Amino acid sequence: TVDHILSEYTRVTSEGGRLSDVLSGYIDPDDGIAPPAEVPPPVDPKAAKAEGADDDEEESADASDEEDEVESGPDPVIAQQRFGAVSDQMEITRKALKKFGRDDKHAIAEMVALAELFMPIKLVPKQFEGLVERD
Repeated sequence: TVDHILSEYTRVTSEGGRLSDVLSGYIDPDDGIAPPAEVPPPVDPKAAKAEGADDDEEESADASDEEDEVESGPDPVIAQQRFGAVSDQMEITRKALKKFGRDDKHAIAEMVALAELFMPIKLVPKQFEGLVERD
């Protein structure tokens, strides 16, 4: 299953496809965990007045940034980092399985490490269904 997703990622990146054909994003590991209580930073009245004068410039800059964003979907740089890490760990896991066997603690540790890298990747339904329906 990991091999299949890695091959789909490679296919999409090498043939000029869209990352959104493989994944929709990443699971935030902090989901479900209460955020730490936020303490507002101390406000310096002089700094607040100076920042207020720049608001108009910042708003116009934000508007032009939004117009420049054409492509949506997963960030290709982050995807490359994550899939690269999964690919590297897959090779380490294969070697551990070959050397120690599936039931050895070293191989199990490598499989867990692989799972921890792979699980946060949110697959699109097409990819997920393909994995579930495979024989």
